[in-house]
Amino acid sequence: MSPSKTLDQSDSYSNNTLTPKPTKRSHPRPSAFAHVVLKTTEDNYRRMVDFYVDMLQAEVILEADYFAMLRYDDEHHRIAIVRKPEITPREASPNTAGLDHTSYTYATLTDLARTYRALKEREKPIVPIWCVNHGMTTSMYYQDPDGNKVELQVDNFDLPDEADRFMRSSLFVQNPIGTDFDPEEWSAEILAKMLPDGSEGLSKDEARRIKTRKEIGPRNRTPEYM
Repeated sequence: MSPSKTLDQSDSYSNNTLTPKPTKRSHPRPSAFAHVVLKTTEDNYRRMVDFYVDMLQAEVILEADYFAMLRYDDEHHRIAIVRKPEITPREASPNTAGLDHTSYTYATLTDLARTYRALKEREKPIVPIWCVNHGMTTSMYYQDPDGNKVELQVDNFDLPDEADRFMRSSLFVQNPIGTDFDPEEWSAEILAKMLPDGSEGLSKDEARRIKTRKEIGPRNRTPEYM
């Protein structure tokens, strides 16, 4: 496969790499994903709350002696952070079993690029540990004070069916991990076109080009630190 081959080429798709959808379900599906609850130590509690408030521009809607509830939209809460004296720090290893990361989607490339820059330029910078174009998303991974990974992403396709097609393609089978990118170069190109009000200034063609994954051939492992 040529390294320059891109995901929108017509010969890359097949229909046999995803598990078929069940024709009959035993019970109803959820209507939405609601929230995540994180446990933390007494020492890290305030840092954890501040991290998610800063990263997601969230508001604390309720804080009691041992927990805080945060939201960034109309849901009553999206994140809860709980502290208890008996909680111990997690093992600092990417090879520990458990939840790997939570993920949050932004509406545009400009929104994600602005978030990257704002977090990086804080007095105490928050910087990503991995930036990768998965194909269906452009993603930036961070770590919170407890070592939990957080993905900030933008969808690379306008329609869910298009993302489904990509995930069924030979390109994704060969490389389900993605192609790394330089966040400085990436954000500079996007923000150079930002409109005065902070909204997206990229044309549809420009956004599509930036979102299109650069193909690098087979890849089946994430970086060791992930």
